[in-house]
Amino acid sequence: MAVALACGPGEQKPQKAEANPNMPDRVHAPAPAPRRPEITDCPEALREPEQVDRVIGSACKAVTVHPGYRIENGSLTIEAGVTLQFMPGAELAVGFERPAALHVRGTPESPVRFTAAGEQAKPGAWKGIALYDHADGSEIAGLVLEYAGTDLRGAIYVQATDVKIDRSTVRDSQNVAVHVTSKGHLSSFKGNRLERVSSPALLLPARSAGSVTPDNTFPPDSVIHVLGGMIRERARWDVPKVPFVIGGVIEIEGPDDKHEALLELAPGTVLKFDDDAYFTVGYDHPAALIAEAAGKEPIVLTSATRQTAHAWRGVNLYRSATASFSNVVFEYGGQRSDRGVVYANNEARLSVKGCTFHDNGGGVTLQGANVRLGEFRDNTFERSHPAFDVSPQLYGMIPPENKLDAETTVQVEGGEIGKDAVWHDFGVPIEVKRPVSVDGEATLTIRAGAKLRVHDGFSLGVGEYGGGSLRVEGTADKPVQIFGVTDRRGTWDAIRLYEKARGNVFEHVQLRNAGGEGAINVAIGVDAVVRDVSCVRCFSPTLTWACGSRVTSERVAGGAETPAATLPPFGCDPA
Repeated sequence: MAVALACGPGEQKPQKAEANPNMPDRVHAPAPAPRRPEITDCPEALREPEQVDRVIGSACKAVTVHPGYRIENGSLTIEAGVTLQFMPGAELAVGFERPAALHVRGTPESPVRFTAAGEQAKPGAWKGIALYDHADGSEIAGLVLEYAGTDLRGAIYVQATDVKIDRSTVRDSQNVAVHVTSKGHLSSFKGNRLERVSSPALLLPARSAGSVTPDNTFPPDSVIHVLGGMIRERARWDVPKVPFVIGGVIEIEGPDDKHEALLELAPGTVLKFDDDAYFTVGYDHPAALIAEAAGKEPIVLTSATRQTAHAWRGVNLYRSATASFSNVVFEYGGQRSDRGVVYANNEARLSVKGCTFHDNGGGVTLQGANVRLGEFRDNTFERSHPAFDVSPQLYGMIPPENKLDAETTVQVEGGEIGKDAVWHDFGVPIEVKRPVSVDGEATLTIRAGAKLRVHDGFSLGVGEYGGGSLRVEGTADKPVQIFGVTDRRGTWDAIRLYEKARGNVFEHVQLRNAGGEGAINVAIGVDAVVRDVSCVRCFSPTLTWACGSRVTSERVAGGAETPAATLPPFGCDPA
């Protein structure tokens, strides 16, 4: 079909034919020939390719369009009230080889009408409008388009850029109402009505989805299919009640380090992701994803295919990303085992407030200690394993105003705590995967009720290089528990208070499976208060200390398979 459109009588076929009508190849046009004068007569029919500036005025009667008509190196302007009736196999093709433009200027009182000729009033009776690569800047307003489309294309097919479709009606099409390829771009799509068209009603690249305004009318149960691609400018997706189906990877990325790309999701927006679809934000250049619906209808990010965990990947935030989520539902994501449905690394900025995470392969993964975490409160995690996968520093920045169900876990990676941190109890075990150190004059506080389930080889070191403090603040009814993943003696190392550790407190602590020379080991010159601490199935005594340390101990016990409660140093006063 593309070859027939591109070749008039006596012309040679172009070397690059359109192999795939959904994604035709761009034909590099020669320099445009001089335009002809404007033609304003009223034709009865349009049959052959034209290279003119034609205006069909409101005084004209119906015009019949035959197969083979197209516009190259010119323009077609259709004024209010005009009807074009298309024969079977005909289409309005614009700008396939040379620059051309279509201007439809209907009004609500006197629309332009594109319809099927004769008795062919059924979907697919004619091919529709095709705005090819060289039809940039075409505008359609006040059009009623009916009975168009093919199995491969929508009623309006767009490869051109800066195309506007406003205040128009598309009805009874064989396929989608509007199909914009990855090369094309809609700059405006507002006030339109789509009736009895297929679902999806629109097929658009990501950078065109923001042109669809909330004043468009869609059929019931319709969706907008968004192709993968780049968003490099500022866009707002705001089509309540009509879900966006995300068909590929969408990259939100500014054009350079001085300009930020932005995608804003309006309250009530629903995004449904195919299995291989996800968002990436700010990988190289500044970019932001804002989804804020506090006090309004929630924003939903979900799967388009399956209502099970791991169905789609999620939202990935990189070095130059900023993201803010409030009243967002994340469900069925977390496809990768090492990432939650929300993943942030490096220096990404993230705020999560009042959101719901359910049935995900993971909730929020914050990789490294440099993620800039803003507000993170009033969130609910259900059946999302783990709810948090974070560094020990960032875990210490998560406040207690978050709710985790009993089927959800928490994972803390190893690493350094260099700023004050508080580890709260969320009612589930805190799985600590590697050694943790506290330095830089920081204080780590572990609140009552916390249950640390530590991997083999774990240790907690305090004040080895730059000073630090450890406060383990259990209570009689909510002791802090630290125990091994493997329930054997000595599977993890010890809590080690080095020479620069200061102000250390252990109250109501239950230890299990520790090793080393003592479950709690206090170095020379270090102060520690140890009260109501026990160790069960530990390789060495519960508490040991060096000469010159300042240890106050009360009710320290060694449980089953632990050799002793305490081991004072030899040859010095343990006090």
